[in-house]
Amino acid sequence: MADNPVQLPAKETYSRFERAGWRYVRAESPLSMHDNFERGCAGATGDYVAVLIDKTILHPNALEVADAVLSAHPKADLLTWWSEGYVPEDEERTVGAGLYTPTRSPTSPQVYDSAAELVKIYSQVERRGIDPIHYFRGKIVFGAYSRALLGRIREHTDRVFYPLSPDYTSRIPALVFSECAVDVGRPLLISYNSARSNGGRISASPAYARRFIREADAAALDALPIHGVYASPHNIVAYDLVRAAARCPVGSVPALDITNLIRRVREDLGAVEWSTARERAEQYAFLEAAERRLGITPGDEEQDHHEQVDEEDHRQQEHLYRQGLVERVRARVRRAMHGDPEPQWTWTSPQARFGSPVAAAAAAADYYVSHAPPMAASAPTHGSKGNNGLRRVAEALLGRSV
Repeated sequence: MADNPVQLPAKETYSRFERAGWRYVRAESPLSMHDNFERGCAGATGDYVAVLIDKTILHPNALEVADAVLSAHPKADLLTWWSEGYVPEDEERTVGAGLYTPTRSPTSPQVYDSAAELVKIYSQVERRGIDPIHYFRGKIVFGAYSRALLGRIREHTDRVFYPLSPDYTSRIPALVFSECAVDVGRPLLISYNSARSNGGRISASPAYARRFIREADAAALDALPIHGVYASPHNIVAYDLVRAAARCPVGSVPALDITNLIRRVREDLGAVEWSTARERAEQYAFLEAAERRLGITPGDEEQDHHEQVDEEDHRQQEHLYRQGLVERVRARVRRAMHGDPEPQWTWTSPQARFGSPVAAAAAAADYYVSHAPPMAASAPTHGSKGNNGLRRVAEALLGRSV
């Protein structure tokens, strides 16, 4: 556990759950997020290293599943699993209770083309997170890197994690230097959809986005791919993509599609909650200057297509949320009138309510065990070394961001 507290150390909580083989290390003073990731991974000693950040919860059987996949794919140096969201009911009042439902159709584990993933990432042809599978591929926070892969990354780029966002700056060299990438084909993680998360706050608040960049790497404010536009998550991530590519061998990473990036940036700015008209005008002025320079007209056919996709996705999410809200209100009324106990989890309603994300992760594990296809379906022709237990999967390190 790589603790990186600003105010509240996690040692007491760690001690309540500590097991043999676990270690707690605390920074002498608060570190940047990428430095704490680097410190944590450098201290891990296993054959594979996974990073578990402070808003994610592994399924109870996650390491067993990962080990089984690695046993079937002994040449794998990059392992990917998927994640699903846990929506707290009232995060300000209690962090535990919330909603979760399984949303994925599991598949057999499969080897994937890391070069093709790079092409998809740099094309910027769709918004981040739209694709429910490719979004996770290559990220150490949604999988594990082998000791050999970590060594190759450090050999070529000096370290694994750089600012601004260490999960993106490590993703690119991992995909470049991986010799065998394997997708587990199912979620092994629950992500707590916190209003305090960097991603959510960057999307909603230009002031927070600017502060996030300045604290991680002040020079980045003047070096964003779309100059001056700090209120766009896509532009911030694109900065990491460009810098990560520069650290990799020439020709190993495709060029960033600036035209599509500009389209994603315009979509981002349209979703911002602007605090001042002046800031909105300044950010759009930078965007429009880039559009004029490249001859891009807002509202073209491809832009309209993406807006339609996003609008449909928003309607579906709102429908699920409203159905879940109705279920929660009904349950509260029943408890108030009849003293009914908390209902057990069930998938008959759009979203099931849980007392904690830990309980949701346990239920998710049970669900995917019963719905996952046979592991044998993906066995490679070169054979398997057999299951050698959890030894092959390294420590899951929790990295707290500053």
